[in-house]
Amino acid sequence: MTEVTLQLDDTPVATLPAHTEKSLFETLTDAGILLRKACINGACGVCRCRLNSGAVDYRGRRPYGLNDNEQADGWILPCIAYPKTDLKLMLLRRQTPK
Repeated sequence: MTEVTLQLDDTPVATLPAHTEKSLFETLTDAGILLRKACINGACGVCRCRLNSGAVDYRGRRPYGLNDNEQADGWILPCIAYPKTDLKLMLLRRQTPK
């Protein structure tokens, strides 16, 4: 199990347990943190967030929803990203309540 540290907008930092066999999107959803979504397969980029520290594994998939500059700037796609180490995520694009 890997520990994921999340900073949600201006709220205090929260720490959640995360399994390396579960995508970050699934982990966040299980914790009641709903991200914006569209494709859930790495193509659209709607769920993107910034990885401040740590490493993720896309398991051979390509994050088509991000260009090379966005990836170099630390953006990741939680829908296809799996934690490899402890992580610090910021700028989560949360789903707006209806």
